[in-house]
Amino acid sequence: MARSTFAAVVALLALACGVPARAEDASFTLFNRGASPIRELFVTPAGDANWGQNRVGGRPIAPGGSFMVKRRADGNCILDIRAVFANGQAEERKGLNTCNIDAVAVGLAAGAAAAHGAGKSANDPSVRLVNRGTQAIVEFFVAPPGHATWGANRLAAGPLPAATEKLVRIAGTDGCLLDLRVVFADHTAKEKHGTDLCKLTDIPVP
Repeated sequence: MARSTFAAVVALLALACGVPARAEDASFTLFNRGASPIRELFVTPAGDANWGQNRVGGRPIAPGGSFMVKRRADGNCILDIRAVFANGQAEERKGLNTCNIDAVAVGLAAGAAAAHGAGKSANDPSVRLVNRGTQAIVEFFVAPPGHATWGANRLAAGPLPAATEKLVRIAGTDGCLLDLRVVFADHTAKEKHGTDLCKLTDIPVP
């Protein structure tokens, strides 16, 4: 069954059951973390053999720059991404659920993540979690120093895939000095204690 036909059937079934159909937003921001401009960017539904048109056209994404990828609200969240750099190198991300993330970073292996998001409030501990590893981060915890428990998983909406990033809003904490814990898909974990999140914009992991 064609993808568009399937989406239409789902919408009709939802209406028949009295449930309003809601198309999730698969739009996201792509960040160039490499040392070379991105001259071609392709985004397609996962598994599509045709990459389609170059989304950046004649306006390459400079190192440290970003590009907003707008997607139709058609309920299709699982996407494949291909970035081609001016130096001829290319990177692909397959099967990303962009309804659960707000940003995708490419070129992480070629250069360190540059801080962005300047201008946040001086007492705002919210940060962008940057997954520079090779596996998904499934849990992210933030707690005051000397915590008895870690509290709620800040990634409850879904895992953060490898080479992607997500802005994590942090509220209800006592101050900016906090302990951090990330848990990966293989159940290994990393912790960092006594981090002043109000002075940071990005938390790169690992």
